[in-house]
Amino acid sequence: MESVLAEMLTNRNCEPDVWTMNSTLRAFGNSGQIEMMEKCYEKFQGAGIEPNIRTFNILLDSYGKVGHYTKMSAVMEYMQKYHYSWTIVTYNVVIDAFGKAGKLKQMEFLFRLMQSERVKPNCVTFCSLVRAYGEAGSADKIGTVLRIIENTDVTLDTVFFNCLVDAYGRMERFAEMKEVLEMMKKKGCKPDSVTYRTMIKAYNIAGMTSQAKELRDFVRSSEKSLRLKDQH
Repeated sequence: MESVLAEMLTNRNCEPDVWTMNSTLRAFGNSGQIEMMEKCYEKFQGAGIEPNIRTFNILLDSYGKVGHYTKMSAVMEYMQKYHYSWTIVTYNVVIDAFGKAGKLKQMEFLFRLMQSERVKPNCVTFCSLVRAYGEAGSADKIGTVLRIIENTDVTLDTVFFNCLVDAYGRMERFAEMKEVLEMMKKKGCKPDSVTYRTMIKAYNIAGMTSQAKELRDFVRSSEKSLRLKDQH
């Protein structure tokens, strides 16, 4: 990647642009090479390449992944100062980062801001909220998220329900965890191997080995039935 970039810099007919910058920043940010990412950002700016909203989303996501919350806040302030409108991606990145850090007040503030700015939350947003509340052991707050979802037209997917299963499993709220399967059925969403693995893991951690075995046997028999159907 670096050699191609060097080639572009020496070739006047193929100068780097904001897309080049974003790809480079994303590559270094994803691999945790934050200093290199920052150096590249400065070099691109020095070359007269202006950042766009995607650039800032990449910086926010990269800082969030390594827990650089002060730098995240600085990027957020810069965006507000220079009137960069936040997109759904921006909100999802910062909500998820603060949620994973257990900074629930900041996460909730950003979610309220998102709603006041009329940016529609999506499945990714709700996954981040549920995951954070599950880690914090706040079953009531998860209930609030589910009530908010009921008043939206968001189409829930298996990934969201798996987050919900995991959150309830962490809190040892096994009745609610099982109810998620019913919710999935109502929404026409099929449980996958992750759903069942998550439930089995939660039972095992809680020492509920008989329930774990029962579910494991159910999954095996279901898989066997599907294989027989396919053969016919």
